[in-house]
Amino acid sequence: MTVQASIQSLVNTLALRLRRKAELLRGAYWCWRGVSAGTRFGVGCGVRILYPQHLVVGDDVTIEDYGFLNCLSAGGVRIGNHTSIDHNVWLQGGCGDMLNPAGFFSIGDNSYIGCNAVLGAGRGGIRIGNGVLIAQSVNMHAEMHNFADPERSIRSQGIAYQGIVVEDDVWIGSRATILDGVVIGRGAVVGAGAVVSRAVPPLAVVAGVPARILRYRGQGGR
Repeated sequence: MTVQASIQSLVNTLALRLRRKAELLRGAYWCWRGVSAGTRFGVGCGVRILYPQHLVVGDDVTIEDYGFLNCLSAGGVRIGNHTSIDHNVWLQGGCGDMLNPAGFFSIGDNSYIGCNAVLGAGRGGIRIGNGVLIAQSVNMHAEMHNFADPERSIRSQGIAYQGIVVEDDVWIGSRATILDGVVIGRGAVVGAGAVVSRAVPPLAVVAGVPARILRYRGQGGR
Protein backbone atom coordinates (compact mmCIF):
# COMPACT_ATOMS: atom_id res chain seq x y z
CA MET A 1 0.00 0.00 0.00
CA THR A 2 1.37 3.44 -0.93
CA VAL A 3 1.79 6.24 1.60
CA GLN A 4 -1.03 8.17 -0.02
CA ALA A 5 -3.37 5.18 0.17
CA SER A 6 -2.43 4.62 3.81
CA ILE A 7 -3.20 8.25 4.65
CA GLN A 8 -6.53 8.07 2.81
CA SER A 9 -7.45 4.89 4.68
CA LEU A 10 -6.64 6.56 8.00
CA VAL A 11 -8.72 9.62 7.08
CA ASN A 12 -11.67 7.42 6.13
CA THR A 13 -11.42 5.47 9.38
CA LEU A 14 -11.33 8.67 11.44
CA ALA A 15 -14.31 10.07 9.53
CA LEU A 16 -16.34 6.92 10.23
CA ARG A 17 -15.44 7.06 13.92
CA LEU A 18 -16.42 10.71 14.17
CA ARG A 19 -19.68 10.01 12.40
CA ARG A 20 -20.47 7.18 14.79
CA LYS A 21 -19.68 9.32 17.82
CA ALA A 22 -22.03 12.00 16.49
CA GLU A 23 -24.77 9.38 16.00
CA LEU A 24 -24.34 8.14 19.56
CA LEU A 25 -24.50 11.69 20.92
CA ARG A 26 -27.76 12.27 19.07
CA GLY A 27 -29.03 8.97 20.43
CA ALA A 28 -28.25 10.16 23.95
CA TYR A 29 -30.13 13.38 23.23
CA TRP A 30 -33.24 11.46 22.13
CA CYS A 31 -33.03 9.30 25.25
CA TRP A 32 -33.07 12.52 27.25
CA ARG A 33 -36.18 13.49 25.26
CA GLY A 34 -37.95 10.29 26.27
CA VAL A 35 -36.80 7.39 24.06
CA SER A 36 -36.21 4.16 25.99
CA ALA A 37 -33.06 2.64 24.47
CA GLY A 38 -30.47 -0.02 25.12
CA THR A 39 -26.75 0.48 24.57
CA ARG A 40 -25.17 2.11 21.51
CA PHE A 41 -28.29 3.79 20.15
CA GLY A 42 -27.29 5.92 17.16
CA VAL A 43 -29.30 8.59 15.35
CA GLY A 44 -28.25 10.26 12.10
CA CYS A 45 -28.49 13.94 11.27
CA GLY A 46 -31.83 15.47 10.38
CA VAL A 47 -33.89 12.71 12.03
CA ARG A 48 -37.28 13.78 13.42
CA ILE A 49 -38.92 11.71 16.14
CA LEU A 50 -42.40 12.76 17.24
CA TYR A 51 -43.63 11.53 20.63
CA PRO A 52 -40.27 9.95 21.55
CA GLN A 53 -41.73 8.63 24.81
CA HIS A 54 -43.57 6.02 22.69
CA LEU A 55 -40.32 4.70 21.13
CA VAL A 56 -38.49 1.68 22.61
CA VAL A 57 -35.29 0.41 20.99
CA GLY A 58 -32.85 -2.38 21.86
CA ASP A 59 -29.05 -2.55 21.74
CA ASP A 60 -27.01 -1.49 18.70
CA VAL A 61 -29.89 0.22 16.91
CA THR A 62 -29.20 2.94 14.33
CA ILE A 63 -31.65 5.28 12.61
CA GLU A 64 -29.84 6.86 9.69
CA ASP A 65 -30.05 10.43 8.35
CA TYR A 66 -33.29 12.31 7.66
CA GLY A 67 -35.72 9.70 8.89
CA PHE A 68 -39.17 10.69 10.16
CA LEU A 69 -40.81 8.66 12.93
CA ASN A 70 -44.22 9.55 14.34
CA CYS A 71 -44.41 7.20 17.32
CA LEU A 72 -47.83 8.22 18.64
CA SER A 73 -49.79 4.97 18.94
CA ALA A 74 -51.46 2.81 21.57
CA GLY A 75 -48.81 0.08 21.29
CA GLY A 76 -45.88 2.37 20.60
CA VAL A 77 -42.95 1.80 18.25
CA ARG A 78 -40.50 -0.97 19.16
CA ILE A 79 -37.21 -1.73 17.42
CA GLY A 80 -35.25 -4.87 18.33
CA ASN A 81 -31.55 -5.43 18.96
CA HIS A 82 -29.00 -5.01 16.15
CA THR A 83 -31.61 -3.57 13.79
CA SER A 84 -30.90 -0.62 11.51
CA ILE A 85 -33.13 1.83 9.65
CA ASP A 86 -31.58 3.44 6.59
CA HIS A 87 -31.88 7.00 5.26
CA ASN A 88 -35.15 8.86 4.65
CA VAL A 89 -37.50 6.28 6.15
CA TRP A 90 -41.02 7.59 6.88
CA LEU A 91 -42.73 5.73 9.71
CA GLN A 92 -46.23 6.45 11.02
CA GLY A 93 -46.40 4.30 14.15
CA GLY A 94 -50.20 4.46 14.52
CA CYS A 95 -53.21 6.49 13.52
CA GLY A 96 -51.65 9.68 14.90
CA ASP A 97 -54.81 10.79 16.75
CA MET A 98 -53.71 12.51 19.97
CA LEU A 99 -57.11 12.02 21.59
CA ASN A 100 -57.52 8.39 20.57
CA PRO A 101 -54.19 6.83 19.57
CA ALA A 102 -54.31 3.36 18.06
CA GLY A 103 -52.08 0.91 16.25
CA PHE A 104 -48.45 -0.07 16.79
CA PHE A 105 -45.22 -0.77 14.94
CA SER A 106 -42.67 -3.39 15.94
CA ILE A 107 -39.64 -4.92 14.28
CA GLY A 108 -37.51 -7.68 15.80
CA ASP A 109 -33.80 -8.36 16.14
CA ASN A 110 -31.16 -8.37 13.38
CA SER A 111 -33.47 -6.77 10.84
CA TYR A 112 -32.98 -3.98 8.31
CA ILE A 113 -35.22 -1.36 6.67
CA GLY A 114 -33.83 0.19 3.47
CA CYS A 115 -33.80 3.84 2.52
CA ASN A 116 -36.94 5.69 1.44
CA ALA A 117 -39.32 3.09 2.90
CA VAL A 118 -42.84 4.27 3.76
CA LEU A 119 -44.37 2.40 6.70
CA GLY A 120 -47.91 3.39 7.64
CA ALA A 121 -48.98 1.32 10.64
CA GLY A 122 -52.32 3.12 10.88
CA ARG A 123 -54.91 1.58 13.17
CA GLY A 124 -54.15 -1.99 12.11
CA GLY A 125 -50.50 -2.00 13.15
CA ILE A 126 -47.40 -3.56 11.61
CA ARG A 127 -45.45 -6.41 13.21
CA ILE A 128 -42.14 -7.43 11.61
CA GLY A 129 -40.12 -10.38 12.91
CA ASN A 130 -36.44 -11.21 13.35
CA GLY A 131 -33.88 -11.36 10.56
CA VAL A 132 -36.11 -9.51 8.09
CA LEU A 133 -34.54 -7.65 5.15
CA ILE A 134 -36.61 -4.82 3.67
CA ALA A 135 -35.09 -3.19 0.59
CA GLN A 136 -35.28 0.44 -0.48
CA SER A 137 -38.55 2.25 -1.25
CA VAL A 138 -40.80 -0.48 0.14
CA ASN A 139 -44.34 0.62 1.09
CA MET A 140 -46.55 -0.90 3.80
CA HIS A 141 -50.06 0.36 4.55
CA ALA A 142 -51.96 -1.19 7.46
CA GLU A 143 -55.35 0.35 6.75
CA MET A 144 -57.42 1.14 3.69
CA HIS A 145 -60.24 3.46 2.67
CA ASN A 146 -63.76 2.15 2.20
CA PHE A 147 -65.14 3.10 -1.22
CA ALA A 148 -68.10 0.77 -1.96
CA ASP A 149 -70.75 3.51 -2.15
CA PRO A 150 -70.26 5.60 -5.32
CA GLU A 151 -72.85 8.12 -4.13
CA ARG A 152 -70.66 9.20 -1.21
CA SER A 153 -67.18 10.64 -1.16
CA ILE A 154 -64.46 8.15 -0.33
CA ARG A 155 -63.33 10.38 2.52
CA SER A 156 -66.74 10.14 4.21
CA GLN A 157 -66.87 6.31 4.12
CA GLY A 158 -64.19 5.78 6.75
CA ILE A 159 -61.47 3.15 6.85
CA ALA A 160 -61.02 -0.57 7.44
CA TYR A 161 -57.97 -2.18 8.98
CA GLN A 162 -56.60 -5.61 9.88
CA GLY A 163 -52.87 -5.01 10.21
CA ILE A 164 -49.76 -6.42 8.54
CA VAL A 165 -47.54 -9.26 9.82
CA VAL A 166 -44.11 -10.11 8.40
CA GLU A 167 -42.72 -13.24 10.01
CA ASP A 168 -39.03 -14.09 10.58
CA ASP A 169 -36.38 -14.41 7.86
CA VAL A 170 -38.34 -12.65 5.11
CA TRP A 171 -36.76 -10.67 2.27
CA ILE A 172 -38.89 -7.93 0.66
CA GLY A 173 -37.47 -6.56 -2.59
CA SER A 174 -37.15 -2.97 -3.71
CA ARG A 175 -40.34 -0.95 -4.32
CA ALA A 176 -42.66 -3.73 -3.21
CA THR A 177 -46.01 -2.67 -1.71
CA ILE A 178 -47.61 -4.61 1.15
CA LEU A 179 -51.30 -3.91 1.70
CA ASP A 180 -53.46 -4.17 4.80
CA GLY A 181 -54.45 -7.62 6.02
CA VAL A 182 -51.39 -9.38 4.57
CA VAL A 183 -49.41 -11.99 6.52
CA ILE A 184 -46.05 -12.89 4.96
CA GLY A 185 -44.94 -16.30 6.22
CA ARG A 186 -41.57 -17.23 7.62
CA GLY A 187 -38.75 -17.42 5.09
CA ALA A 188 -40.76 -15.99 2.19
CA VAL A 189 -39.31 -13.76 -0.54
CA VAL A 190 -41.22 -10.87 -2.15
CA GLY A 191 -39.90 -9.77 -5.54
CA ALA A 192 -39.04 -6.19 -6.45
CA GLY A 193 -42.04 -4.10 -7.44
CA ALA A 194 -44.61 -6.67 -6.28
CA VAL A 195 -47.99 -5.58 -4.92
CA VAL A 196 -48.93 -8.01 -2.16
CA SER A 197 -52.65 -8.03 -1.38
CA ARG A 198 -53.09 -11.52 0.10
CA ALA A 199 -51.28 -13.88 2.47
CA VAL A 200 -47.90 -15.29 1.41
CA PRO A 201 -47.18 -18.85 2.63
CA PRO A 202 -43.92 -19.68 4.42
CA LEU A 203 -40.93 -20.12 2.06
CA ALA A 204 -42.93 -18.90 -0.95
CA VAL A 205 -41.28 -16.72 -3.61
CA VAL A 206 -43.82 -14.22 -4.95
CA ALA A 207 -43.70 -11.49 -7.58
CA GLY A 208 -45.94 -9.46 -9.87
CA VAL A 209 -48.95 -7.15 -9.71
CA PRO A 210 -50.82 -8.56 -7.95
CA ALA A 211 -48.19 -10.82 -6.42
CA ARG A 212 -48.43 -14.53 -7.27
CA ILE A 213 -46.47 -17.54 -6.09
CA LEU A 214 -43.64 -18.43 -8.49
CA ARG A 215 -42.17 -21.30 -6.49
CA TYR A 216 -41.05 -22.26 -3.00
CA ARG A 217 -37.53 -21.96 -1.65
CA GLY A 218 -35.72 -25.27 -1.96
CA GLN A 219 -37.39 -26.09 -5.28
CA GLY A 220 -34.61 -24.76 -7.47
CA GLY A 221 -33.52 -21.29 -8.50
CA ARG A 222 -31.61 -18.88 -6.31
